[in-house]
Amino acid sequence: MRKRQVIKLIIFVIAFIAFALGMGAKAIYELVRVRILEKCFPLCLVVSISLVVFLVLEFFISNRVWKGFRYFWNHWRIKDRLERQMLDAGFAIQRNCFIELPKIRLVFDKGFSAGTLKIRNALKFDKKLDDVVMSAALGKFIVESHYQSDDGNMYIYELIDGSVSYKMIFKSFEDFKQNSGSTPTYKLFLDKRSVVKLQHCLLVGMTGSGKTYALYNLLLQMMNKDVPYQLFYADPKGSSLAVIGYIVAPERTAVEVADIIKLLEKFVSLMRNRKEELREKLKEKIDADYSDFQMPPYVFCFDEFAGFSSKIATLEKKMRDSIKDMLYEVILQGRQLGFFLFLIMQKSDASLIDTALRDNIPLKIVLGNSEQQTYVTAFGSGVDIPKRHYFVGEGVFTEPELAPQPKLVQFAQLDFDILACARTRVM
Repeated sequence: MRKRQVIKLIIFVIAFIAFALGMGAKAIYELVRVRILEKCFPLCLVVSISLVVFLVLEFFISNRVWKGFRYFWNHWRIKDRLERQMLDAGFAIQRNCFIELPKIRLVFDKGFSAGTLKIRNALKFDKKLDDVVMSAALGKFIVESHYQSDDGNMYIYELIDGSVSYKMIFKSFEDFKQNSGSTPTYKLFLDKRSVVKLQHCLLVGMTGSGKTYALYNLLLQMMNKDVPYQLFYADPKGSSLAVIGYIVAPERTAVEVADIIKLLEKFVSLMRNRKEELREKLKEKIDADYSDFQMPPYVFCFDEFAGFSSKIATLEKKMRDSIKDMLYEVILQGRQLGFFLFLIMQKSDASLIDTALRDNIPLKIVLGNSEQQTYVTAFGSGVDIPKRHYFVGEGVFTEPELAPQPKLVQFAQLDFDILACARTRVM
């Protein structure tokens, strides 16, 4: 039996004994009329009632009843289920005749869309708390990320309501444009709650996962910023990205491998020119970047990068090394200069993209219900992926500032004709 249960049981037993003694004293007083027995009955009754009231108050207060009945009910229900399942999973320490569970603290936000679970760490549980799938005991809530407190004494689990949607639905391009206009110039919104700064991006997802629509979301935002984004389109399959590219910027669109290489060379040449231009400006403002001087960013969108990688594998080594060097140059120097790569792939394993190149991309997005190996190659091993079924355009992402651990993302639903917008130059 748990320690707290033992203490509560002892208090209840004392209350029951006090009540029984009081009733016994009252019955005996009726027979013998001894005055001390007359005083015992109300005293024992007060003790008994006080202990019962204490137990009731402790139950309500420990479950935050002052925050409302809904909060109280959810707190008690989830915490009780969590404690029972932790017992079943072996998270208990035997101490003489009773067992102890680690201390649990559960807090929800005002709208019950998110919460925080804290569990006291111990030598016995350290590794187990790191690996356990806590979402199984949390009802509709799922663990979005977890980490240790700075002193290592607590494991902290960030919770979100798995039934809450962060997806935005845009019925017209004007609605989309209005929402995009409220986002800072050098930032992009992913969904209702996540806004990230412009940076190198790796977008991964199998066919049907919604990665193309996610790319449309990002491209449409870039095309409608106060500072004109210069977009380059490389699509070795000649699919939808190439179609949009030829409509919007045919001079910056390529499909054939040789043309893509030339386009990449042009992109890198522009970046080197920017480097010289920025060097002069940095003499006035050290540690600044392109955005501090309102310079337009350049973005190279590479759809089906894996297809391009497989095609250049047949080229001579000198050319392959040159392409690799250009990609590394953009990845390593582009952040300050305002030159970024957006790589779109179905998988991101080492046979399709260089590991060091992939690891230097800060914004990584994996959409759809991917295999575990896909998450490992994108985010690394030992990460906690929120457990749920991902619909089209849904998945997880990491970003150094906003989401060090994989975080749920739900890209907007675009209920308007994107190509029509491109043809009429609305974009």
